[in-house]
Amino acid sequence: MGDERLVEIGRELRRLRTGAGLSGVGLAARAGVPQPTVSRVETGRRISDPDVIGRLFAALELDAGERERLAALVRDAYALGAGRRVDAGVSFRPEAVGELARQARTVRALATALIPAALRTADYSAELGASGGGSVDDWNEVLEDGERRFSFVLAEAALRTWPGSGASMAGQFAHLLDVTERDNVRFGILVGSAPLGRTRVPLHGFTVFDESAVSVETFTRDLTMSEPDEVRAYLDVFTGLEAAAVVGGRARALVEQAAADLRATLESIHKRIE
Repeated sequence: MGDERLVEIGRELRRLRTGAGLSGVGLAARAGVPQPTVSRVETGRRISDPDVIGRLFAALELDAGERERLAALVRDAYALGAGRRVDAGVSFRPEAVGELARQARTVRALATALIPAALRTADYSAELGASGGGSVDDWNEVLEDGERRFSFVLAEAALRTWPGSGASMAGQFAHLLDVTERDNVRFGILVGSAPLGRTRVPLHGFTVFDESAVSVETFTRDLTMSEPDEVRAYLDVFTGLEAAAVVGGRARALVEQAAADLRATLESIHKRIE
């Protein structure tokens, strides 16, 4: 019940904020709180100090009756959830990744064996059979926003793992090359022989939204973590791997080489069939 109230609070805050013509950044500045706090509340996540939610609603200059209604909702939500659960800070909500993607100003994604969800084409996703990671349409819309910043690091294996027949990969490589040209995108490749030094070996891919949450795409659903210590740990890993990756023209050359190898492989298969 407490979680349902948190989601309701998030919906109300988003509705009132957009109705007031404010961005998440604008509301955060007006209330004197960090912008990720607005995102956490609007996506239905628990924060350590519920009084902060009162400050957010107060910043919207609501009438007395509306303020009291919302204050009661906050009191109920946090009273119901006063006993900390062992899974606090962890979410499996299917819509969580899409919500985080739409609100984050900075997105960092690491891919170890697959193209990250943010960079997938519809055909690649269909061949992959992916059900998590956020929708292709949502990510395409977010990527078009030049005010946001993106950093992608792909292990070279992600360019060499072709789902299904591999027919989707030509379009997928073209999309990758297009994205790398954008001013708000940093794109790197971890080559197979890259020395990682003290950086931890990546166990799996992940996406970090601002400094507020991390999502991990599993076989069955998305796992979203928002505990500050966990988010910082993933940011540290990403920073180390990003430093070890090749970028710019060298990264593009690796994508182009993978595309050429794909064409050669598919041509060879077709010749054998004929």
